[in-house]
Amino acid sequence: MKSFLLVLASLLLGLLLCEAALRLFTGYRPSRSTESAAVPGPVEAKPVTTPEAMPYVERLPAAPGTDRRWFTEDPPPLSNRAPVGADRAARYKDYQQRGLFPDQADYIWNRYYVEGTRCAPTSLFRNYPDNVLAFDPPAPASHPIFRFPPNTTGVAGLVTNEFGLRGPAIGMAKPPRTIRIAFIGASTTVGFHHFPFSYPEYVSFWLNRYAAANHLDVRFEMLNAGREGINSEDIAAIVRDELLPLDPDLAVYYEGANQFPSANLLVSPHIAPRVEIGAHDPIARHVVPAAIRAHLAIGDLIDRAVNGFSAVGEPRKPAYRLMWPHGVDKQDPNVDDPKLPLQLPRIVHDLDAIRSSLKTAGGELVLCSFEWYSNDRIALSRTRHKFIYEQLNTVLWPLRYADIRRLANFQNRVFRRYAASRGIPFLDVAANVPEDPDLFVDAIHMTETGERLKAWIVFQQLAPLVRRKIESGELPRPAGSHPLPPAPSLTAFPASIRCEDPRGPFTRVDGVVSLETLQVHNNASVQKGPPLKLVAPAGQGAFALGFPLRMPERSAGAGFLYLRGRVLNGRVTLGILDQGASEFQIEKGVDPSPELIDIYVPILFPERAGALIVRNAADGNVPSGMLIQDVALMLGPRRE
Repeated sequence: MKSFLLVLASLLLGLLLCEAALRLFTGYRPSRSTESAAVPGPVEAKPVTTPEAMPYVERLPAAPGTDRRWFTEDPPPLSNRAPVGADRAARYKDYQQRGLFPDQADYIWNRYYVEGTRCAPTSLFRNYPDNVLAFDPPAPASHPIFRFPPNTTGVAGLVTNEFGLRGPAIGMAKPPRTIRIAFIGASTTVGFHHFPFSYPEYVSFWLNRYAAANHLDVRFEMLNAGREGINSEDIAAIVRDELLPLDPDLAVYYEGANQFPSANLLVSPHIAPRVEIGAHDPIARHVVPAAIRAHLAIGDLIDRAVNGFSAVGEPRKPAYRLMWPHGVDKQDPNVDDPKLPLQLPRIVHDLDAIRSSLKTAGGELVLCSFEWYSNDRIALSRTRHKFIYEQLNTVLWPLRYADIRRLANFQNRVFRRYAASRGIPFLDVAANVPEDPDLFVDAIHMTETGERLKAWIVFQQLAPLVRRKIESGELPRPAGSHPLPPAPSLTAFPASIRCEDPRGPFTRVDGVVSLETLQVHNNASVQKGPPLKLVAPAGQGAFALGFPLRMPERSAGAGFLYLRGRVLNGRVTLGILDQGASEFQIEKGVDPSPELIDIYVPILFPERAGALIVRNAADGNVPSGMLIQDVALMLGPRRE
């Protein structure tokens, strides 16, 4: 009997210690409710209204001199909104019928982006009309990939000013006693085109209400430079080429979505993202009674473990591990560590470029944390929260909601530490966004009321910042305090998206590239010739061969990398790897052919051309075969 009691006491003590440890290290807190959290049923979506969001506003701290009643007020209607022309409406409809994102009918594309991607197997332009409108950037570069047209009202409702930025008209010269704030980012900055106002328009409106209420004798102007689908490299180019001429005092950076899907690279074993929801996905449901889960961390842990740590209502995810880069501290990351995940080294590089650009004109970068809606404690409805559910379970598949949250938190820790290390302001937006899925359209885009609430959060943190700068005399800045670059040309011209071979005559240049200097990647099989025979390893996108380039300093014509060869099976791409940007300047897909053919790959930026890369582009996990007879640099007539 004593032995039994001793074992029982030891067991109970062990359970108590385990319970205490779980509460200490996992942050578990007992719940007051013992109701089972069921998966929401098919309830019709009902967006949160502005009055319904007021309780959230009441719970948020209010900066001195602000009034929560302003939250329900709207900016004045845009005076530059105009009727949509018949040609624009027809082009929009044509894009819809082609199955394209119809707002792209108005895009003006970077000519180098068009030339660099139109021949790629996955080219964005595959279903486009033969020609698109394009622009020449101030210096040869592929970023930003597109602009909005100036002085335009789009079919969906987007209104641009004379500089192609969303919002009201502004002049080139900044008026006296004016503070210009640029808002930079992607779709979560420009906002849905059909929304009457973007979040920067609310912020600017409330800042002017704040200035008037506090007798600050300044006026605020807003520059919304956001564009959907762009990344940090595009944003850096927009600041450098388009915003500096407009003399911004501050630039508020809110973006953390379009490079985030690289999180899939951490998944081991590799599991590719999905393009659609599985019709027969098993859904995680509670197996431990609610009363036990609500009061015992052990019960909660068992419940989660049985579900493979997927949240209730979440599809059960395949087993995987996140392979964290060696030496990267999850809690206290070094922002300059080149091993940071989530493309953060690239983002940090671009943030530094933005800071440097702004500094030349007397401006300052303001960095925000970024909100991903991924909560493993609130069950999502597949109908009511359809687009949140789809985004989390396709683009970010197979990541569990809890891991998405951890990665988003890590990204925000890097942003916070970046701001501290560079001595710039940091606005913690994500920490203040309510965890209410009804405020979101998908995992990153918010409803109209959600955008208003996000704007209020930014405003509440920005107002004290600008007030300190006003009271210190730092703002507003006098005109002419810093030299400004000229505004870029907004001229647009037709550009072909057809993938065609160039016309000669060509001049061969020896000593630039050779079959003898090839580099083999990923254990590709190579039999030297000529012709050289290649078997590219299975896996779409896998590198197979690299030919280093020794480009001449100057050339008398347009450069092309010439390759005479034949794809035997599968499919390959030939790409020119850019030395400075760690991306391809251009890629061209090549399909099987019955005989050797001549292939020409244009060199867009000769001074940065690092190597000709052969990659496997075959669908499915299959190898590709190719014969290569010759490779050389050819000079042809200059492109117009």
